[in-house]
Amino acid sequence: MDNAIRQALADGKPSVGTWLNLGSPLAAEVLAAAGFPWLCIDAEHTAYGMGEIAHSLRAIEARGALPLVRAWDHAPTTIGRLLDAGARGIVFPHVSTPEQAQNLAQAMRYPPTGHRSSGTGRCTTLHPDYRALANDDVLCIPQIEDPEGIANAEAIAAVEGVDIGFLGPNDLALAMGVDAGSAEHEAALQSFRQGCERAGTPSGIPAADGTMARQRIDEGFAFIDLTNDLRFLQEGAQAALAQLVQ
Repeated sequence: MDNAIRQALADGKPSVGTWLNLGSPLAAEVLAAAGFPWLCIDAEHTAYGMGEIAHSLRAIEARGALPLVRAWDHAPTTIGRLLDAGARGIVFPHVSTPEQAQNLAQAMRYPPTGHRSSGTGRCTTLHPDYRALANDDVLCIPQIEDPEGIANAEAIAAVEGVDIGFLGPNDLALAMGVDAGSAEHEAALQSFRQGCERAGTPSGIPAADGTMARQRIDEGFAFIDLTNDLRFLQEGAQAALAQLVQ
């Protein structure tokens, strides 16, 4: 099974994708066709139901991109449903300890490595040997969003089965009681990246635009979420309207 994220990171290259917030399979397909190698469906902060998720997963893959989902909770049943629907990786919000990360990594893998249940889902149509290959294909991506997670960054990133450590900068700023972008906040982001580096695990972070994405890549972050479908739509509309009044 081809995995564009794993391949890029194994080659020492950054992997830049985008986030899906609109709940629209059409938006997912359009952005996949634009050339992003991966797209992540945000099922934590949006109105996506399993139907929209399933349609979006198919739309993304139809355009040759890799579909990820940010889960709404850590329940094994949630993990199983998302993977059975065809998600190739899951971002888990609010991970603070290595014990949490270990439970999530194991819930994503079939025995004997983990305890994922075997169901007759769409996933089994992705490859004739899906069950034999899935444990090494699916991506476990814990998202760190509080000071406890920052302090545990290296231990979380070192957990067997964790593939990428990902930051939630906005929730981290709220949890720290500081402004996003402040010196204290930025120091925490870099501390996280350094912890992942010591563990030998790629680190990831959202970026609001291409300039910020390039800056984060230069700093050493390898997995970049370049804004989202809602902002692409909003900013494109605003730019077009602005041209009318110039």
